[in-house]
Amino acid sequence: MSKIFIKLFILFIPIISFSQEVEIKHLSEFINTTGAEFNFTQTNKNTAYYTSSTLEEGKYQSLIFRTELKVGKWQKGKYHHLGKSFSYANISFPKDEHFFYYSVIDKFGNTKIAFKDYKKPVDEFLNNTINLPNSINTQPHKTHHNDKSILYFVSDRKGGFGGFDIWFCVLDKNGEFGEPINVGERINTEFNEITPFYNTWTGELFFSSDRNNKESGIDIFKSNGGLNLWAPTENVIELNSKKDDLYLSFYEEHSGYFSSNRSPSYYLDEENCCNDIFSFKYPTKKDTIIFSFNDTIKKHLPISLYFHNDEPNPNTLETSTEKTYKDCYISYYQLKKKYLRINSNKEIDKFFETTLKSNYNKLNSTLNYILKSLQNGNSMILHIKGFASPLHEKEYNINLSQRRISSLMNLISTFENGQLKYYLENDKLKIIELPFGENQSNKNVSDNPKDRKKSVYSKEAMLERKIEIVEIVELK
Repeated sequence: MSKIFIKLFILFIPIISFSQEVEIKHLSEFINTTGAEFNFTQTNKNTAYYTSSTLEEGKYQSLIFRTELKVGKWQKGKYHHLGKSFSYANISFPKDEHFFYYSVIDKFGNTKIAFKDYKKPVDEFLNNTINLPNSINTQPHKTHHNDKSILYFVSDRKGGFGGFDIWFCVLDKNGEFGEPINVGERINTEFNEITPFYNTWTGELFFSSDRNNKESGIDIFKSNGGLNLWAPTENVIELNSKKDDLYLSFYEEHSGYFSSNRSPSYYLDEENCCNDIFSFKYPTKKDTIIFSFNDTIKKHLPISLYFHNDEPNPNTLETSTEKTYKDCYISYYQLKKKYLRINSNKEIDKFFETTLKSNYNKLNSTLNYILKSLQNGNSMILHIKGFASPLHEKEYNINLSQRRISSLMNLISTFENGQLKYYLENDKLKIIELPFGENQSNKNVSDNPKDRKKSVYSKEAMLERKIEIVEIVELK
């Protein structure tokens, strides 16, 4: 965790080849400095605000800056005066309202949430139920959910799950704030949950947490829902790095900004010491490349989809699962650090970052093509092989291979909100399953359950735990 961010934590908590890849760009030195920059909030096509922190007379001072977009580049920020306090940060601009919110340290050293009405000359603090005495209250995010005005914020007050938690309150028709409510255990943990942002386009709360472990720093997570009713959280692996990643915000449905101390963030003496601003852009449907069948799709085959040992649904002879391959892919990727602890080498890291990811992206691109072909009146046949490492008995491994194929079938059935399921049910899309188990596994792969470094965590074993789309037949 960066040195500057540790201080801010106390004060504020303070291109595209395949359909799922994200374009990430490091903003220029006009915005990023050798200090710490975070909370980049774009308010319209050409205007944004952000926080910059520097060391002043032995104390970290954070100020808010305003920047303009000219010729496709954000210009050097200009100081945005808010008051006489030593530090303020975490600005939030609700859409179509004449208020904005921010965090401030008052003259007594208390961290509070303030708001400013454009129509009035003075700034005001929120009431004492939000700015609870003897607690840190920070990182306001004003949004809407089901026609309700909601303020999410971060606090270390009593009644939470430990550390910093995310809380919310509902505003009534008169703009009065209700009692703060903890968003619940699906989001908050004994660790620190910070920097909430609600994506109104998708109905997902994005936030950051240090729950994983100290080595991975702070990661971005998300959950679908609202108020204190949330689905299980997911790690936003496509945006996270081995460093700190936080302060995510969306400007449009598919693009926005976040803060990170990953390389190439700027620094004076210590690399990866300080947070910089990065932009991100998910591909939209118009960005998605639909490959031609003969020239490209066939050249991608086989598409190999990999699994952690005995996944999905370990220790069973069942031949089906309710999990999708996406579930298996995410849970597998989240084990990367464990694999590297047990078997630390560049080949393991390369497997996760290149082999595992690229094949998942190929799968999504191929399914996009298949859907388009089916919509044009064609029929498709997929040949899928299932494999396993030789760690279990042959019968068990054949069933395991079938479960892995079942997870892919589940993903296909739910792809693009279930559009492919119609074609499966009407035999326009047919799947031919070939579960081989360990019958074609590499004879050099260990089957010794006591030597898990070789039988589970070696690259040789990892390459055997897969299913493959080996053939796609298009019938016009």
